[in-house]
Amino acid sequence: MAEKEASVSLHEQSDNGHSPTLSSSDEVTYDSKFEKRVLRKVDVRLLPILGALYTIAMVDRSNISVARISGLDEDVGLNVGDRASVALLVFFIGYMIFELPSNMIIHRVGAANWIALIVFAWGLVSMGIGFLNNWIALAVLRSFLGMFEAGFYPGCVYLISSWYRRYEVQKRLATFFMTGSALSAFANIFALGLIQISKTHTSYKGWRWIYIIEGVLTCVAAIVAWFIIVDFPDSHRNKFLTAEEAAFIKARLAEDRGSEEREKVTWAIFVETITDWKVWSFSLMYAAGAVGVYAFLFFLPLILRNGMGYSQELAFVLSAPPALFSVVEGMAISWLADKMRLRGPFVIVQGIVAVIGLCMTGFLKHPVPRYIGTFLGEAGVNGLVVTTLAWQANNLRGDAKRACSTAVMITLSGLGGIYSSLVFRQQDAPDYIPGIIAVMAICIAAVVAAGISIVILKWENKRVDEGKKVIDGLVDFRYTI
Repeated sequence: MAEKEASVSLHEQSDNGHSPTLSSSDEVTYDSKFEKRVLRKVDVRLLPILGALYTIAMVDRSNISVARISGLDEDVGLNVGDRASVALLVFFIGYMIFELPSNMIIHRVGAANWIALIVFAWGLVSMGIGFLNNWIALAVLRSFLGMFEAGFYPGCVYLISSWYRRYEVQKRLATFFMTGSALSAFANIFALGLIQISKTHTSYKGWRWIYIIEGVLTCVAAIVAWFIIVDFPDSHRNKFLTAEEAAFIKARLAEDRGSEEREKVTWAIFVETITDWKVWSFSLMYAAGAVGVYAFLFFLPLILRNGMGYSQELAFVLSAPPALFSVVEGMAISWLADKMRLRGPFVIVQGIVAVIGLCMTGFLKHPVPRYIGTFLGEAGVNGLVVTTLAWQANNLRGDAKRACSTAVMITLSGLGGIYSSLVFRQQDAPDYIPGIIAVMAICIAAVVAAGISIVILKWENKRVDEGKKVIDGLVDFRYTI
């Protein structure tokens, strides 16, 4: 499929080493070596630092799971009634409320300024949790943690999707997301090391050192990130590309999506976005993945320790391999999805894999096959997140609409976090069977939504082919299936 814009055309020359040039007709010519060099330059500046910060975000929001098996429950009274569920779900209230406003201002403030600021702020909050003494203070600080983390993830997705063509973006989003998943898999092992500090510094228990040290590291990372993070392609703040490299990036994006001027997010665009059925369909699929991701983040160490009977040390260590497997599986699926230029069928496959894994974890009796199920379950739900992000980015034109849609989708994933916090109830410990069933149910709903979306998008493309419709004013644009 080719999307051509009359004013911009990219033609691959023979390998003669020439840089792109602008002719009198505004035509951009380039060679493949130049394109690869420029994309590699963007990749190196954009993906590693955002992936590292996402790792920190995942660790800071989920380290409550390892803190709970390291003395937090007893010290602050979290193991009484529904207190644990409350402490988990309050994070997502601020997370949901502040995501859209954050994406509305990130372009204006600048990606580096905004992301570094909110990362530093939640680092201070995380550090503060290490000094509290009751569960109400924990709930309050976790609500602030959610407020500050709210702008990070949708902002990163918006920023990454702004730099690449539609069929290049899933690999990059997968790299960003899976970097966080892979590195955060070792966070529990790192936490196991941190709690050893309490053996020599007995004034604070092990769980407190988890929050204090990781909070300090977050603040340091925020300061470093301010010097590294790049801005949006149309920003004058970017100094790492030459003028011709920047022009080349803008031209290839215009060829792929049509000429998109930087748009201000307005209420009219917001209303247009939330009345688009695709946004809600993608949001359901994404929320299903988010429910599973949070379930594994918050409860896998508890299930390993209390449900499967592994020691505390093994519960820390065994939570890492399923996350690492999900990275390998997710990157393979993303590469294949970009190569085949398909999204929906892979959403269906990932949803089915998740359901199979959850069935094994929830309903088998022996610890080993139950543990194997966590590999499939975690791979499936992580794959749902990555593939749905790319599918959404591929099918929405307009800078402002993508910003709104990304924020809406990830805001609704906050409902997924609340959902997982509520269905994994303390009275269902140690196996949390009702919670596992609830995650399976929403994954099945995602599979159904993906199937319906594929049918509708194919029908819409057929109407365009027959000349009965033009999508978003671009004649040659087709929806990605």
